[in-house]
Amino acid sequence: FELVLEHLRGKFRVKLGQKSEPSLGIMDSQNIRWGNNRSLKGFDGNKKIKGIKRHVVVDKNGFLIAIMVTMANIHDSKAVILLMRGL
Repeated sequence: FELVLEHLRGKFRVKLGQKSEPSLGIMDSQNIRWGNNRSLKGFDGNKKIKGIKRHVVVDKNGFLIAIMVTMANIHDSKAVILLMRGL
């Protein structure tokens, strides 16, 4: 999946007149309420949501660079470190 994603992202970026590899990424996260399995969810004290959190990094065009799912209680500052290690 990652190889296909990188290939397609590179092709689209070149078509837009940009380098195939992005030089910067933008991270965002979203809390998601998760079913009844209590072992797989955390509690985001800031947003008062029990569940999981989706962390996404995109380039300036919105093309996906990285994605990670964690328990909701993982702070974004810790998630970004884990995401950067995977790049």
